[in-house]
Amino acid sequence: MNRRFWIPALLILLILTGCGGEDENNKPSNPTPEITPTTEIEVTPAPTLSDTERQQLEVSYSVLSEAHTQIEGIWTDLQAGQSVECTTPLNPQISPDALTGADVISQTLQQAAIEIETAVNLWQAECQNPRPQPPADVIDRGVRAALAAGQALEAASELLRQ
Repeated sequence: MNRRFWIPALLILLILTGCGGEDENNKPSNPTPEITPTTEIEVTPAPTLSDTERQQLEVSYSVLSEAHTQIEGIWTDLQAGQSVECTTPLNPQISPDALTGADVISQTLQQAAIEIETAVNLWQAECQNPRPQPPADVIDRGVRAALAAGQALEAASELLRQ
């Protein structure tokens, strides 16, 4: 989370604590305050990247997004009972091994690449032994991999906007 979130949240909290209203019976307040257990919230700061690193990650994001859109469309069509031709060339994708940065954006993009690779590999395996419709469990695995890739890409997009 970033500062833009915490400052408004803190201001709202301060405002709400001052809005207790009057007690109808004018009872005195409890002299012993209740103790609320504290929990630590992990805050992931936006990574500090050079312009070149950020540009490379943005290019990787773009390539992965295009590959994701295509493979998600294939699995969504199959889930809807439509037939999909195996002759359609797949967009280039990035190997998860190519995304080796230690920063959170690289790791998030690597997760997206892993999920896209899983969805693509499932599709390519289906095309090796074509049949009218893949089994429901295969379609489910392909759809879940595509959805997970989409979630990782959304997270990466948010991080790249920071």
